[in-house]
Amino acid sequence: MKRPFQTLPWGHMKKSMLRFGVLISLFAGLMQLSCKNDDRQELFELNFPPPPIEFDILPGLNTFDTHIYSFSPIPTRYLEKLAASGHSADEVIAIEAKDAALSSLFGDENLNFISRVSIYIFDPFDPANKVEFLYLDPIPYKEKNTIRLFPGITDVSDWIKEEYIGIEIRLNFREISPALTEMELKFDLRALGK
Repeated sequence: MKRPFQTLPWGHMKKSMLRFGVLISLFAGLMQLSCKNDDRQELFELNFPPPPIEFDILPGLNTFDTHIYSFSPIPTRYLEKLAASGHSADEVIAIEAKDAALSSLFGDENLNFISRVSIYIFDPFDPANKVEFLYLDPIPYKEKNTIRLFPGITDVSDWIKEEYIGIEIRLNFREISPALTEMELKFDLRALGK
């Protein structure tokens, strides 16, 4: 009587398992080689505000538009921080976002109606020269009064090394904004060196 399913002989099964193990090992090795360690060190930190970056979300704003809030000029205080750190301008190879939070001003408003946040940095004397450096898309739907933003890997040193910058906040809503909501943006940048 024939069996409906063929079983593999033990020797063939060992070879199959060995091949599978070798393939997994090769894949893991290639993944390890493709990852590059970031050997740059943080030289100093730039904190914003001051000045405070505050704005109001008006009630009744729709879900179809992107709502944009711009702030400029904002002093960078880059030269002050550089001098206080004891490093030279030549040592700074990049400036990247480190941490950021968008919250209601007094921490008492539910921000569930916000579905997407993008923060751009721009030159106040050439507003078309801008780049996104902080974002969160989509924002998880849960009760919250602070939205922690992802820092992008964009080097913003071209903007920060100038005396003034501009910040543009772009918001998309999943629901119509329920009430007047006073908002505040805080973010930190890090200057990196070799």
